[in-house]
Amino acid sequence: MKKLILITFILISLLLIGLGVFVYLPTIMQGLDFSGADFRRYQLSDSQSNQPIWNRTAELMLPEETRAYLLIVPDRDYDRDWNSPGNQTRPGLRFARRLVERNMAVVRYSPPGSGDESIDLSDPELSMRAFLDVLGQFKQTVEQEGLPEAPVTILAVGEGCLITVMALQEPEAFRTIQPDRLLLANCAYRSTPLKEWAGRVFYNMELSGASAEVMEKGEEIWKHHSERIEAGEIPEMDEEAWEDRLEDLKEQKLHSDLLALEKTISHLYRPSNRAWTRSAAHIDFRASLQSLIEARPNLEIIHILSQYDEEIHPEDAKDQENFVRNSDFSNYSLITLENSDHGFVLRDSPPASPVENMMRRRDPFAEFSPSLLRLLTGEAAAP
Repeated sequence: MKKLILITFILISLLLIGLGVFVYLPTIMQGLDFSGADFRRYQLSDSQSNQPIWNRTAELMLPEETRAYLLIVPDRDYDRDWNSPGNQTRPGLRFARRLVERNMAVVRYSPPGSGDESIDLSDPELSMRAFLDVLGQFKQTVEQEGLPEAPVTILAVGEGCLITVMALQEPEAFRTIQPDRLLLANCAYRSTPLKEWAGRVFYNMELSGASAEVMEKGEEIWKHHSERIEAGEIPEMDEEAWEDRLEDLKEQKLHSDLLALEKTISHLYRPSNRAWTRSAAHIDFRASLQSLIEARPNLEIIHILSQYDEEIHPEDAKDQENFVRNSDFSNYSLITLENSDHGFVLRDSPPASPVENMMRRRDPFAEFSPSLLRLLTGEAAAP
């Protein structure tokens, strides 16, 4: 009997150890620095607890020999390490280190909403304020510390594209810095950000194997919600009312995919998300981008699309590609990263499912697109 108890204890211990390795090893591996690159860290602002998250987290990683500066504007829900709810493996930190190894100084920060699982969608105005604050702090640090002068590139990812394009047209941005290049990566806007948000949701449903009937019914549900939102009819829900709506949805006995869709849409009405919902229904990204191109004719703008981007529907990517190629602006071009996903990680096949995509992001040994690294460091010429 004692032997059986001992064997059972050993098996349970091995199981728990295995689960721990599965869950935490990617996080540990991503945080380790195996490079030999030497660099200094500069905190761009006081890291006091009463400071907003973008001030507390903004930092500059400066190599011994600085070829250029790169400011990274993360995607929605990403912090400066590209952590997001459910994925805490810090791929953005490893990405930054790859650039430091190539003598690129990297500025990173956590935008509004990151690190807060109750916030899915941050007010664009607040996100612009964060970008402009970090821009000003970066300029001040360079001047006060006597850091080397070098070209400045901005890399905006996903929804960071929208924020960057709008913020760079603010008078404050003109007074602060004149970047040499703007890279708009893995964003494709056929219409408003609200509709693009819905496109992501339906693309995930498609990857999850939802039937044509469910997809069609889902489109009807979304049409009802979007028409109300665009008309300004956004329910003024407090947290209690929001929770009550979720309970009501459970009692309606909807198809599981449609219930998941309704729950996802309900986040648009959450108190912390309503400012984004209100703005995103009417923002015109392409008009704003055209305005920026005309306002900053000396700014080189490169639109980057990844071949296997799991966040963008292929039709949206194709439409964005046609828009770039058909534009007549000499300072606006496009490049496609082959065998790359939304996080610039190399892969050899299209996205299979949301679960497979999440597991891919947790791989601590996956490498980033060498084409992108060469483009960022100036080793490859722009198209």
